[in-house]
Amino acid sequence: MIVLDTSAMIEFLLVRDDVGLRVREAVSDTAVAAPYAIDLECASVLRGLVLGGRVPGDVAESAIELLDRTNLRRFDHAPLMRRVWELRHDMWPYDAVFAALAEYLDMPLATLDKKFAGVPGIRCEIRDLRD
Repeated sequence: MIVLDTSAMIEFLLVRDDVGLRVREAVSDTAVAAPYAIDLECASVLRGLVLGGRVPGDVAESAIELLDRTNLRRFDHAPLMRRVWELRHDMWPYDAVFAALAEYLDMPLATLDKKFAGVPGIRCEIRDLRD
């Protein structure tokens, strides 16, 4: 199992370039986990991409449908809140919940977001899927 953050999930859903293909390849033969918040975060990112003219509305709608159909094991964030709070000095809660889940599951966190690299105190493997 691997925990996928929002940055990686968006590219998984849209596959706009080689990065999206890398994400799909990275999760093709493993179970994927994420906090329930991933659905709202993806909707927010997709909304911004549509409003910014970077993604057509129908493509974003298809991405939302794919997110709903994706075999993604979602976890409640409530049991993770103490750890999210511990990470508050170095991460926004929206990011910390993914690291906290990866720690809780003792699984790697796959991301395209460089801000996870070098965050002090994270106790999970960070897999940077950018390259």
